[in-house]
Amino acid sequence: DGSRDLVPEKSILLEAGFDELNGVDWQKGCYIGQELTARTKYRGLVKRRLVPVRIEGPAPPPGAIVTADGREIGEMRSSRDGLGLALLRIEPLRDGKKLAATGATLVPLKPAWMQRC
Repeated sequence: DGSRDLVPEKSILLEAGFDELNGVDWQKGCYIGQELTARTKYRGLVKRRLVPVRIEGPAPPPGAIVTADGREIGEMRSSRDGLGLALLRIEPLRDGKKLAATGATLVPLKPAWMQRC
């Protein structure tokens, strides 16, 4: 859903995996947001990722809080036909805990190209 998944003026390209999909050229000269993007990458500051999820139950609305063991770890961005995208903190994903949002269970689906998750 475009602006639901990558919020204009707020989203960071590295959280959406643009670097892993070759959407960021590290050799190119100056571009808008270059300094923030480079600083985020080289300091290892990416703490959240836009992650595909399978939704078991009613689809949570965009902006719904996602929890793991009752702790907030992110939010839903969009969904359709039992699948969705959620912006989630990376660390809780590594623990393999069950995720929930507004009564639904969310199962992270890590694509083969996604390295940091």
